[in-house]
Amino acid sequence: MIVLDAPHLLDMLVIFMLVSVRISAMLISAPMFSTSSVSVPIRVVIAFSIAALMLEAVKAPKIDILSAQGALAIAGEALIGTTIGFMFQMAFSAISMAGEHISSSMGLGFAAMIDPQTGTQSPVITQFMTVMMLLVFMTVEGPHILLQQLAASFQAMPIGDALLRPDAILNLSKAGGLIFSAALLVSLPIILALFLVTLLIGMLTRVAPQLNLFSVGFPISIIAGLLLIMIAIPNLANGMAGLIDEAAKNSRAILLPASGG
Repeated sequence: MIVLDAPHLLDMLVIFMLVSVRISAMLISAPMFSTSSVSVPIRVVIAFSIAALMLEAVKAPKIDILSAQGALAIAGEALIGTTIGFMFQMAFSAISMAGEHISSSMGLGFAAMIDPQTGTQSPVITQFMTVMMLLVFMTVEGPHILLQQLAASFQAMPIGDALLRPDAILNLSKAGGLIFSAALLVSLPIILALFLVTLLIGMLTRVAPQLNLFSVGFPISIIAGLLLIMIAIPNLANGMAGLIDEAAKNSRAILLPASGG
């Protein structure tokens, strides 16, 4: 028979709260869960549900939550959870940046709407790329990957020792550069093709000055850009899946430096 006394229940409550802090920080910074369409009560329910399921598998020392050690533990849990979500959010931000470059090359940089992912205004091509990235994220089981990273973090950085080491911070800065350079490579073929289209339009206006650049050049650039995006959709999807995989690898490299992750 299992007997639960008051001190044991209090310790379990403290562990549950610390686990919930890490999960909540991940949900706040992770893609899909951090959108404005996912309300705070839904995030709280998701965080508490995952914490309840992981509570038995998490081992933690006895921590006085009202002491300085407890404050450091809460800060460490929030830092680790934010790092996990931030790594995947950088992949979405990189795709948004690629969409911005493509929109500017097409001449659609001024056509902005409210982005459901961030809640801010962004060009329509950026929104298309973001929605496509979200579909790819769901297709490759991105939420499952997030939970895997979360479970691995409790083993590599247990509660009470959840502080990023200097090598982990260095890996975080390197990971950001690698992800954004990969996003540039994803959008580079379309940008280069649109540059050639713009160069061709410029040559035509020099040969035939009577052609109006605004009435001829903009429609050609927009149509060419849309056609290029339609042709490049399979390669874009593969590149987005590669970005998600790269984000998962970088997350493991950051969170598991001590265990050789």
